[in-house]
Amino acid sequence: MRYRHYLHLLLVFLLPCIPLSAEESAQVKSVLVICSNAESSLWAQGMLQPVNDFARSSSDVQISQYFLRITSIDNVSVLEKRTRDILNAQPRRPDLVTLVGGSVYQLAYLVDNQWPDVPVLLVGDIPYFCESAYTLYGKANPDALRRPVSDMLQDGLNVSLIHAPAMVERTVDLMFTLQPEMQKIIFIGGENFRCKEQQLRLERYLKEKYPSLVYKPVFSTEYSTDDLINILSNEKYPQTGVLFASWLTHHDYMETVSSRNNIIQILEAIAPVYTIFPVDMDHPHHVIGYYSYDYNQYCRFLAQRFSDVLYNDRQPRRLPMVHLEIGTPHISWHAMQIFNLDLKLIPRVAVIYDKPLTLWEAYKPAIMWAAFFVMLGLGFFIFAIMRRSMRSLKKAHAISENSNRMKTAFVNNINHEIRTPLNAIIGFSQLLCMPEGYVTNEEKSEYLHYVLNNSQLLTVIINDLLSLSDVENGEFVVNNAPCNIHEVALLAMKSVEYRLRPGVEMRHNPGIPEDVRVLTDEMRVQQVLINFLTNSCKHTEKGFIEVSTSLTENPGYVTFAVSDSGPGIPADKAEDIFERFTKLSDKQGAGLGLSICRIIAQKLNGNVWLDTTYTEGARFVFTIPYVTE
Repeated sequence: MRYRHYLHLLLVFLLPCIPLSAEESAQVKSVLVICSNAESSLWAQGMLQPVNDFARSSSDVQISQYFLRITSIDNVSVLEKRTRDILNAQPRRPDLVTLVGGSVYQLAYLVDNQWPDVPVLLVGDIPYFCESAYTLYGKANPDALRRPVSDMLQDGLNVSLIHAPAMVERTVDLMFTLQPEMQKIIFIGGENFRCKEQQLRLERYLKEKYPSLVYKPVFSTEYSTDDLINILSNEKYPQTGVLFASWLTHHDYMETVSSRNNIIQILEAIAPVYTIFPVDMDHPHHVIGYYSYDYNQYCRFLAQRFSDVLYNDRQPRRLPMVHLEIGTPHISWHAMQIFNLDLKLIPRVAVIYDKPLTLWEAYKPAIMWAAFFVMLGLGFFIFAIMRRSMRSLKKAHAISENSNRMKTAFVNNINHEIRTPLNAIIGFSQLLCMPEGYVTNEEKSEYLHYVLNNSQLLTVIINDLLSLSDVENGEFVVNNAPCNIHEVALLAMKSVEYRLRPGVEMRHNPGIPEDVRVLTDEMRVQQVLINFLTNSCKHTEKGFIEVSTSLTENPGYVTFAVSDSGPGIPADKAEDIFERFTKLSDKQGAGLGLSICRIIAQKLNGNVWLDTTYTEGARFVFTIPYVTE
C-alpha cells in the first residue's frame, strides 16, 4: 500500500511534464538542407556559410544538412533513392526545405510528394531546372529541357528562389579589359552539371560578342592533368586568357579544398588564370580575378528568407524570387604584376587583393592622431592669434576713440589757447589806440608789456603746432652744425627773461668750458631749453630757475638741466607729461611742448626726462651726444 501511494504521487508530478516537453519540441524550428556537392567542396562551403551563421544565431532552429555528391551518382533511380532515404529519415515534417545547387532543383517535386505544400527554398547559380538524367553527368547539351522555376509554382509547389549566378559573361569582359591583346580563351571545365551550363553560356556569349576569338575547351573527361599543363605551357601570354571552372571527374567526385587548391596553384604558375569561383581569391593564389555578385548581399537575402518563413509565417510562393544581378570585379594586384599586366587597366570599381598599402593605409591611425594633434595645435594657435588680434583691435579701437577725443580736446584747447592771447593783444592794442590823455604813460607801458607777453605766448603755441605738423608729415629736419653750448644756453635764457615773475631769479650754472663746441642742431636744442624754461616760468612764483650744463653727469653726452623751485611734478606722472595734450594744471598752453621736446631729443639721438630724485621743485634733463667738430 505504501508503494502504491508513492506511485500515485510520482504520476501526479510527471503528468504535467509530458505536454510541456511536447510543447517545447513543437517550438523548435526544423530546417532540412540538401546540397548537390560534397561537404568538402569550396562551392558548398561558400553557399552554406550563411545557413550555418543563421543556425548559430538562432537557438530555436535545428538545421539538418545532407550532401548528395551528385557527380558520383550513376543513374536517376539512385539519386531518387538517396533523396527518399534522406526525407524518410526526418523525425517530422520540416518547417523549411532548402535545396542548394541547380542540379537538385528538380528534387523539389519529391519533397512536395513527401510533405505536400512544405516550404521549399531553391539556392543556386541558375534560374531554371533540368531533368535529373541531364544533371548527373555527360556532355553539355544546348537542347536539353530547361524549365523556369516559375513552372514549379504553376505545378502547385510552395517554392521560392535565390539566384546567385556565375557571372561568366562579365568575367570574359573583364579578361578583355585586363588583357586587351587577348586573341584566344582556354576554358577549363570538369565533369559536373554546373560546368556544362557555364560552358554553354560561355560559347554562346563568345559567338555573339567575340566571334573572331579562338576558343579552346579543355575538359577533365578528355585530358589528363599533364596534358593540361602541356597545353598551357605552349601558349603565348597575354595573347591567351585562361578561364578555370573545375577539374572534377565522375571517378574523382570528391573535389576537396586541397585538391582544388593544388590544381589552381599548378595552373596559375603557368598562365594568367581567371576563375568563376569567388572563394578562390580568399586563398593565397595568383589567380588574376573574377566577376561576382555581392556575397554579403547573398548572405543577407538568405538569412532574410529563413526569417520570413520560420518566424514571419510567410510562404515561399508569396515571396519574390531574388536574382543577384549586380556584380563587382575582384582582382589580384600581385598576380597582375607576376604576368606583367598593366595595372592601370584595373577598373576603378574593382575590389583589389594584395595591393601594397599606401602611406595612408599603412599608417592611418598614426596619421589621424598626428593630424588630430596638428589640428588641435593649429586650433589653439589660431585661437591665440584671433585672441591677440581681438586685443589689438580693441586696443586700436580704444586708441582710435582716444585719438578722436584727443583731437576734439586739442581743437577745443587750441581754440582757447590761441583765442586768449589774441583777445589780450587785441584788447590792449585798442586801449593803446585811445586818444591822447585817455591812457597814462605808465598804463601804456603796462599794456605794451601785456601785448608783448601774449605775443610771445602765441608764438610759442604756433611754433609747437608747426613742429608737431612737421613730425606728423615726416618733414621734421635736423641740421647739424658746430655750435657753442655755453652760448646756446644763454640765448635760451635770454628768450624767456620777460616771462619771469617778480621775485624769481634766473641762474646759469655752466659745467662746461665756454669754448666747447658740439656738432648738433643749435635751433632744436634752443627749442627744447625754451620749452623747459617756459614751463618753469609758468609754475615758479618765487625762488629760482636754473640752467646747468655738464659733461660728466651722463658720460658721452652733453647734459642740460632746467631746475626750478616751483610746486614740482608727482613721480607717477613723470612719463605722462611727455604725452601729447597732457596738462597737469590749468595754466595756458596746448600741452604739446614736452611731447615735442622728446621728439626733438630722439631726432638728435638724445633723450629727455624728469629727474624724480630732485625734491625742491621740478628738474628736466636733456641730453645730446657729445660729438665735437
